[in-house]
Amino acid sequence: MDFKIVKKTENKILERDELEVRIQHEGEPVPTREQVLSKVAASLNKERNQVVLIKLQSKYGVSNSIARIHVYDSAERTKMVEKDYLLKRSGIIKELK
Repeated sequence: MDFKIVKKTENKILERDELEVRIQHEGEPVPTREQVLSKVAASLNKERNQVVLIKLQSKYGVSNSIARIHVYDSAERTKMVEKDYLLKRSGIIKELK
């Protein structure tokens, strides 16, 4: 699985970077959310709980996917800004309140 950041937008108000990432997975299944988040966090030198996957989209018969990802400056800011269901889906919190 290889990925390339296609678009990067800095959102100073919410203290985050908004990324659009193109993921190549030739001959492999669509990567899981955990695989995508771990690889992006490692490449950006961020903690895993500072990265939230908003959307992962792939098309039938095509070996690439597009992901929308938010990368925050701190884990506390991540929990303040993002919705609970996205935090749960990304593995940052365990269960909804």
